[in-house]
Amino acid sequence: MQVSDYMTASPVTIAMDADYQDAFQIMEERDLHHLPVVDAEGAVIGILTRRDLQLAARCFKEAPAEVSEVMHSPVTTIAPDADLAAAVDCMRGDRIGCLPVSTDGGHQIVGIITETDLLRALAQLLAQR
Repeated sequence: MQVSDYMTASPVTIAMDADYQDAFQIMEERDLHHLPVVDAEGAVIGILTRRDLQLAARCFKEAPAEVSEVMHSPVTTIAPDADLAAAVDCMRGDRIGCLPVSTDGGHQIVGIITETDLLRALAQLLAQR
């Protein structure tokens, strides 16, 4: 079982200089819990969570603030051909809820794998028993 078997391909991303309120709107409209942040070249440089945005809203209120001010960075990525168990170990060890999937160490994002994806994999394994 590989990461590519369960990841969401072509994930929604946001630019590091976007306003955090735009990120919140994207996450609400698309029902996302994680949003990879990319630089001008499209390399993954951070990750935003709903909790990050809730904390930003308390701090910044109506004032503009760039995504780069509230994102988690650096971000851990994983290759699409990595074993799914490696993704589980990484997420559990780092206590994170998702991993951007990249083909070259973060410079080309091709997907995202989340806790929900891992639960889907577990459900499939259990159903096969």
